[in-house]
Amino acid sequence: MNASNQKSINQEKSQAINRALIIDLLRQQGVCSRATLAHLSGLKQATITNIIAECITSGLVMETGLMSGSKGRRSIGITLNEEHCHVIGIRMTRSAFYLCLAGLSGKPFHVQEFPIAPGEPVQTTLPRIRRAVEDTLAQSETKIAAACMAMPGPYHEDRDCLFFVTELSGWQNYPIRATLTKGLDLPFLVVNDANASAFAQLWYHGQEPATQNMLYVLAGQGVGCGIISEGRLVTGQRGLAGEFGHNSIDYNGLPCECGNRGCLEKYCSTLALRSRIRERLAAGEASKLQADALSTEALAHAVAQGDPVACEEYDRVCEFLSIGITNLINQLNPGIIVIGDELAEIAPDRMLATVRERVKESVHTLSPGEVAIEVNRLPGSPVLLGAAAFAAQSVLADPGKLIQEAAVSQEISSAPLELAAL
Repeated sequence: MNASNQKSINQEKSQAINRALIIDLLRQQGVCSRATLAHLSGLKQATITNIIAECITSGLVMETGLMSGSKGRRSIGITLNEEHCHVIGIRMTRSAFYLCLAGLSGKPFHVQEFPIAPGEPVQTTLPRIRRAVEDTLAQSETKIAAACMAMPGPYHEDRDCLFFVTELSGWQNYPIRATLTKGLDLPFLVVNDANASAFAQLWYHGQEPATQNMLYVLAGQGVGCGIISEGRLVTGQRGLAGEFGHNSIDYNGLPCECGNRGCLEKYCSTLALRSRIRERLAAGEASKLQADALSTEALAHAVAQGDPVACEEYDRVCEFLSIGITNLINQLNPGIIVIGDELAEIAPDRMLATVRERVKESVHTLSPGEVAIEVNRLPGSPVLLGAAAFAAQSVLADPGKLIQEAAVSQEISSAPLELAAL
């Protein structure tokens, strides 16, 4: 390769990196000026001007009008064009799947819920998800550029399957992405739900220093952990990092679908909570709860009303969760731990009081004050937000592709009719 070709390749790589950097900064800022982008990126004003010009021409970026600048100067605001193309985010749970359309910033603007019947086989559920995606593609008037589905349980990327999912039989070793995408011309990611939740925190709060070394504890029907280290999501060699719900806290304990015994998940998930409450109701204990009506809302109301069965069992699962969080602090030394999903939604203040107190008692005296423990503050479902954000990132990571596609489309539309028909 001669020096001229090498220089050209290096320039193309540099241009691609600069484009991705500018687009991501613009996503984070929402609306800002070209001068702000130059300041944040460290790039020359001329470079910013050229990149934004081609992004506006392609429709990826749009101007918003005059805005106040530094020293009283007026500048033209710019922002991502959310309607340039859309992405699909999907959340799969044991009882339903949720599908949303989102703009290029990853923010959902339309969410659909599809219940999953108890015992519904994977051979039924995955084709239903596929049909929902196809219907969305057919009905959308805007190009859909990518999709991402967040799954419960450890998803192995290379093998395209879940290793196991508590209380969801038949999914082990079943080809997920292949089933969803065969013959479908759409980039499609599959990720773990705890990782999606952690990525959502990074996507929306990445500028906050504590988020750079954060753990997201997903405590719902299962228990998982998304790990952010130095501002990056840690997924492990095969995407299986963070399965702390399958750390054993009792080697003679309850058997788990993963093959181990006494896994944390068997003691502090909402499935465990409901199981314990049903046992006590069957034994005749007085409670306002009904065994066949233990929704998150019903549990939250019972705890708020001081129902003894609900309060005692909720405190019990929070105690077990504290054990797992203590272990995470000792192992990973995070700056902040965020707890989310169904268990946290029942009584967030009560949960935080229990977890913080137990962690304070259990962790080395130099550590507790350095670790903030909070509940999720993102609106809606962090899992669904994270799935949409993953899809959006896959598109925005290569803005040059969108720019090129727009250029080709414009050439075709402007070609003479007799040439366009050939």
